[in-house]
Amino acid sequence: MTTAVPTHTENPVTQRKGYVYIIGAGPGDPELLTLKGERVLREADVILYDDLVSSELIERFHALKIYTGKRKDSHHFEQDEINEEIVRHALQGKKVARLKGGDPFVFGRGGEEIEVLRNNGIGYEIIPGITAAHGASAYTEIPLTMRKISSSVAFCTGHPINKIQVPDADTLVYYMVASSVHDVLDAVEKKGWKEDTKVAIVQNATRYNQKIFTGTLGELRKREKAVYSPALLILGANINQFIENNWYSKKKKVLITGDNEMMFNSEEYISVPFPCHRVDGADREKVNQCFQNIGDYSVLLFPNRFAVNYFFRYFHEYGKDVRYLGNNKIYTSSPAACAELLKYGVIADLHLEAECSSDILSILQEKGIKNENILLPCSNIKDDYLVNGLMSLHNMVTPLSVYYQGAQEQGETIDLDFIDEIYFSSPICVRNFKSFYPSIPDKIKVTTPDQNTEGEYRKLFMEKA
Repeated sequence: MTTAVPTHTENPVTQRKGYVYIIGAGPGDPELLTLKGERVLREADVILYDDLVSSELIERFHALKIYTGKRKDSHHFEQDEINEEIVRHALQGKKVARLKGGDPFVFGRGGEEIEVLRNNGIGYEIIPGITAAHGASAYTEIPLTMRKISSSVAFCTGHPINKIQVPDADTLVYYMVASSVHDVLDAVEKKGWKEDTKVAIVQNATRYNQKIFTGTLGELRKREKAVYSPALLILGANINQFIENNWYSKKKKVLITGDNEMMFNSEEYISVPFPCHRVDGADREKVNQCFQNIGDYSVLLFPNRFAVNYFFRYFHEYGKDVRYLGNNKIYTSSPAACAELLKYGVIADLHLEAECSSDILSILQEKGIKNENILLPCSNIKDDYLVNGLMSLHNMVTPLSVYYQGAQEQGETIDLDFIDEIYFSSPICVRNFKSFYPSIPDKIKVTTPDQNTEGEYRKLFMEKA
């Protein structure tokens, strides 16, 4: 049998261009991200995200993350540099997500970015987001249109100051007014709007620290009150009497510290995350050893979603996938850990509805779990109570550090004036919180899952020096 000989030399395969998604993240509340936006962000290789995208939202995704924040007089990236960064990654064949606060096409410069993509022959898609005006409207109970009161609405910007527009509409919404609110009010007054026109300024719309200032056009023009970014200005007769006591303001804000997945989002509560973890710090040598002998462990017990996330991150890095776990039983002890497993195509053999280590041990004892060889993926600070308890049930236990838990540089400072309750999930979280906040206001209720955490809280915050 003869083999055909090519009559020409094959050129190397040309690198296929990637694809870019320009996504609106919404105005601040991470749950306002669209389902399509979330799906694409989970599939992305690279995420370039803006200043107004919350850390709570960006932490959900595993792609390479590049912060491109831009605020007035403080640009981490200039727009041209952002454009170049998007193109650079797309030309490497990557799936790129450009994540912008609000909506990309409402004062979001999305049009400029797709022009660059067109010029470079890069495919793209636009995924809209809830713009700040809609978010502020819903979370303050200010309808932008209302029968017999407002049949038109105009979106404007507070910059540049010498070109502020005052359209002929029943309701006016001005974006980016932190440094120009009085200039906007002056421009509106000069256009003939009456001094008794109702006005609202909304700071941090849809976030836990949303704040509202209200009054008339005449009153707010005279008021020397600082306005902080991000801020939105709304003018019109549709601003109603419910604004100061709206549905969102009635909810209690609960600060959740650490890896605990206890969530308070409900009709009564809004959870505000305060992570006490970092992604580095895995014990590489031990990770490699455990993965080489993964079949020796009869049970893998995942206490939280971070343990799942970093375990599989390293598992894939070492060239392994779920096929290597065919002989292992998989246990989880939090709903979020169970949900995180599903992302990797794994259904837990046993899910424990447990809030603390003593609950885990009680459930395992009730189910007769003993004489097992248990691998416990965890942080660098292992739970000695859990490890010793598992061993007392006649199990072999191997803690495996797959991520580092400790004080981290706080990306977003929490304004405790807006917090009603703090939930400390572990003693280390109490200590980390203390490193950022030396005291806790008396008005804030503090809750803990166990006596150890309660003791650490009392020692650091209750006992006088």
